[in-house]
Amino acid sequence: MIEQIATVRKLEPGGVWLETTPVTTCHSCHASEQCGTGVVAKTFTPRRSQFFLVTTTALLPGQKVRIATTEQQLLLAAFSLYLMPLLLMITGVLLGSWLLPAVAEWIWVGLALLLLWGGYRLAGHFAHRLERDAVRLLEVLPELGLCQQPAANTAKIT
Repeated sequence: MIEQIATVRKLEPGGVWLETTPVTTCHSCHASEQCGTGVVAKTFTPRRSQFFLVTTTALLPGQKVRIATTEQQLLLAAFSLYLMPLLLMITGVLLGSWLLPAVAEWIWVGLALLLLWGGYRLAGHFAHRLERDAVRLLEVLPELGLCQQPAANTAKIT
């Protein structure tokens, strides 16, 4: 299980909209200011992700919840995003060049780009269908208000 803390942003019938902030290891390293990987991670890391979670649990906007997804769901999402467009492009161009060998190369380049874009769109459609079952609500985190904090130790040491 891969777990993360999310914030409830909006309530809708049948579920809630959650917002997460990606956590990278580059923020914990002391050399992240001078490291090229740290600079790239800060530049290209998305700031917030929002998604819909189907739940019957009564939640309020602003509440923190712990959510989880399985490793299988993560691998399936990675496959659909990265491998599906590439496999569609390679298969389409190889099949097309086998069926029509006398076509100019620039047409194959255009077809490859078109198939890559189509595979990306197909992966997006596939991801939206899987998104509803990918994330599970583990627990609603308690809020520590001013009146819920533990009392200070008032015993005197002599």
